[in-house]
Amino acid sequence: MMRKNERTVLKLLIIIVAMVLTTGMPALAEEITEEAEKSVEMDEMVVTATRSETNVKKIPTKIEVIDNLDLEMTVGETVTEQLKKNASIGVIEYPGALAGIGIRGFRPEFSGITKRSLTLKNGRPVGASNLATVLVDNVERIEVLKGPASSLYGGEAMGGVVNIITKKNTEELTGNAEIGFGSFETNFQKASLGGGLGSRFDFDIYGRRYDQQDNLTMGNGEKRANTSFETKNGGLRLGADLGETWRIDVSGDLYQGRDIETPGDLADGDTRPGNKDIDNYGMDFTLGGGLGANNHLSFTGYYTGEESETYRRYSGSEIVPAYRSYDSETSWRGLQIKDEISWSAHRFLLGVDYQIIDKESRSYNDDGTRKAPSSPDESRENWAGYLETVWKFVDERLTATAGGRYDTFNVETVDTPYKSDFTANSEEFSTFSPRAGLNYLFDMGARLHTTAGQAFVPPSASQLAIYSEREVEDGIMITEGNADLDPETSFTWDAGVGFDRPVWGLSLDVTYFHTDIDDKIVDVQVSETYKTYENGLGAEIEGLETMLSFDLGAPLGWDRSLELFANSTHIFKAEEEQSDGTMKDIHNVAEYTINYGIQYNDGLFDGKVHVRNQGKMKDTDWNAMGYPEIEYPSFTVVDLALGVTMFDHHHLLFKIDNIFDKDYYEKKGYPKPGRCFYASYSFEF
Repeated sequence: MMRKNERTVLKLLIIIVAMVLTTGMPALAEEITEEAEKSVEMDEMVVTATRSETNVKKIPTKIEVIDNLDLEMTVGETVTEQLKKNASIGVIEYPGALAGIGIRGFRPEFSGITKRSLTLKNGRPVGASNLATVLVDNVERIEVLKGPASSLYGGEAMGGVVNIITKKNTEELTGNAEIGFGSFETNFQKASLGGGLGSRFDFDIYGRRYDQQDNLTMGNGEKRANTSFETKNGGLRLGADLGETWRIDVSGDLYQGRDIETPGDLADGDTRPGNKDIDNYGMDFTLGGGLGANNHLSFTGYYTGEESETYRRYSGSEIVPAYRSYDSETSWRGLQIKDEISWSAHRFLLGVDYQIIDKESRSYNDDGTRKAPSSPDESRENWAGYLETVWKFVDERLTATAGGRYDTFNVETVDTPYKSDFTANSEEFSTFSPRAGLNYLFDMGARLHTTAGQAFVPPSASQLAIYSEREVEDGIMITEGNADLDPETSFTWDAGVGFDRPVWGLSLDVTYFHTDIDDKIVDVQVSETYKTYENGLGAEIEGLETMLSFDLGAPLGWDRSLELFANSTHIFKAEEEQSDGTMKDIHNVAEYTINYGIQYNDGLFDGKVHVRNQGKMKDTDWNAMGYPEIEYPSFTVVDLALGVTMFDHHHLLFKIDNIFDKDYYEKKGYPKPGRCFYASYSFEF
């Protein structure tokens, strides 16, 4: 239920809209001429849907774009905050820099190298199992592909793909310096510089420091102990034109989180505090150019890494001096080769991807000595080839896409120091993932679109190859991998209708989706002393995605924008099969997520009121006897952002997160902050 003051704000928004519509209707009738009635082709281009630059309104795949203005005017420093407020996808966030996402009814996942939603940076893996380390500095836009994409990107693209597109300034030299402060004794500094150096070379460089020195305050007014942190991040890109069509870009980025405090579950009070240090870094190069008028070849190589050290200040039920309890290292290395061939209006994309992921972990006793980690070290090697075809007919009104990808994997568990209860092993498997779609664009801006495709998630190294022995009361418990496991697979189809009329300032889309999941991998207790893994169970997900934006400034002929916006995901069904044959709601998936509000921009003043409403969802109460299933309550949170530009180069920005000091949580035991204030000043040139 919304509070009285929340309802008051929403009523004011409705009154403002009604006043503008009433005063503007005569002008609206005069402005709509025969010329304005002609369809205006959108020039918004995306790359995620086909791995090539494509008009977003002429492709079957459901793509949502979060542009630079949305990023600036949305409260939130991390990519997960931006995604949940702008693309209505599922997110899980813990205090202490831990977060993950889930798209189209798949539960959010925040760790490990095997997930059901894929995150990329400029088309290559982002190299972060924990998305709390992925920030939105130096980001030009975020493209969110909803639906299966294994035909282009392989494993982990079952629910969808998030592709973070960074800034690439190749024109005049521009820069920005920003300082700010906020609630909980927060201070931050940012700087960026980029542009052309002569006729052939260009660069971008940026840096940021963020320090929250005090603990969070929850919506109930109480302090949440052990929640302060400090982060630093930055990056550099160098680019050069090597000829008439060939170009190379080399880039690197770094994230450092230091003394990030972790409070633990609220049910434990202040008895299980800790902190951690996190490093995330990436390096890549892209070389591309033409092999003729209708052929473009590109090469991308990358290396990314994630390192984490976890420190505890408790042992059992006692507070002890801080000690390092766990650390891990994960690395992603790969090469992407893509050839894009054009024939008339049609395109063919052929590519080869190679990737190897290594993960190591170490555990420690409270006296500093080593002990066996809970899981063995692992490695995963993947070769893949893909073909994506884009066909255009009827004066390019009809677009048909069809393609597929063949993946081969070699996964292995690796000899792990201090872990002697298993035998290292390796297994190989392969899989094929097809996808096809149709999009038809009508004269007045209406369009129909549909896709169908198969996606997969590979088994983990442990599920395929582990062999471990553990002493139990009645003997030796054996856990053994199953070399015959198949990947978990899904088949998804969706169908939608869209309408885009720029002269009216109107854009909308409604898309229904249905997903069937097969061969889910589950633990099987064969006997009291033997456990293994098998394929067998299934799941079913269906829902509706909606998007609406209406810019009143367009039909009224204003030189400013006043936009009403809304986007939502409603989950009609998200159930997974149990071993007894019954169906159970998938946990941590909300019944609905709705974002709506109003945004104003005239080049000098910016303003945005954002409302986020999340519905109920199921989870397990791990603090109650017997671990019962519980249901989270729905909640509504309102944010505000106001900006002003002075003397062309100076910009002030004010943001309020959770205006009405809502006491709520997205994960039980980990409440979100109450009302927060932030202000910043920036100088741009």
